[in-house]
Amino acid sequence: MSGQRGAVVIIDPARHTPELDGFNRLARTSPLPLTYHLPAMHGMDSLQAEDMTTARGVIIFGSASSVNERLPWQLQLEEWLMPHLQRGLPTLGICYGHQMLAYMFGGKVDYVFPDQRKHLGSRTVVMNATSCWPEAEGELMVSHNEMVVLKPKDMTVIARSDAITIDGLAHNHLPIWSLQPHPEATLAFLKQHQLPLEPDHSAFSFGQDLVNRFLNYAASHPI
Repeated sequence: MSGQRGAVVIIDPARHTPELDGFNRLARTSPLPLTYHLPAMHGMDSLQAEDMTTARGVIIFGSASSVNERLPWQLQLEEWLMPHLQRGLPTLGICYGHQMLAYMFGGKVDYVFPDQRKHLGSRTVVMNATSCWPEAEGELMVSHNEMVVLKPKDMTVIARSDAITIDGLAHNHLPIWSLQPHPEATLAFLKQHQLPLEPDHSAFSFGQDLVNRFLNYAASHPI
């Protein structure tokens, strides 16, 4: 799929099981073509082959990895990504992507619970208005054992919940947003992560609307 002009670059940092169902859901509704990359599993070659001069945005999915591991693929991905962030490429980080962006700009990530167990299920998230999203409140799926505990000085908290104080961030000057929950979640995602929920498809509507609004932002704001 690489080589398409004007694509949104989807980065899936999965270590074992790619989030293909989430990618396919995005591909069915996106106003722009998407390209798909698995740096943790297959390295950086496909990303380095992308013509980023024509890219319209980046979405970074979740991962079982921790940003604190500082694995070679993480260092390479961050080094590759930073120039594109700095030049104003619209970017959305989800779960691991949220933590990675916070870390890259000087934030700190640590465990949610002292015993390192996961925060699983869903929670109500309150969103502040940004240039990408309106003020809103809704249910989002979650599966994570780490969280951002110190926000970067150049980022603002835009999403909160009763469970997590920093559930979303926005950069103060660049078109960068991030969410700790999984707005891209599907039924396949719940089964893959063994979440204790089996809702119908309407339960994903709030999250899907958030992702669709980012894709529409990327489509209407060329670099």
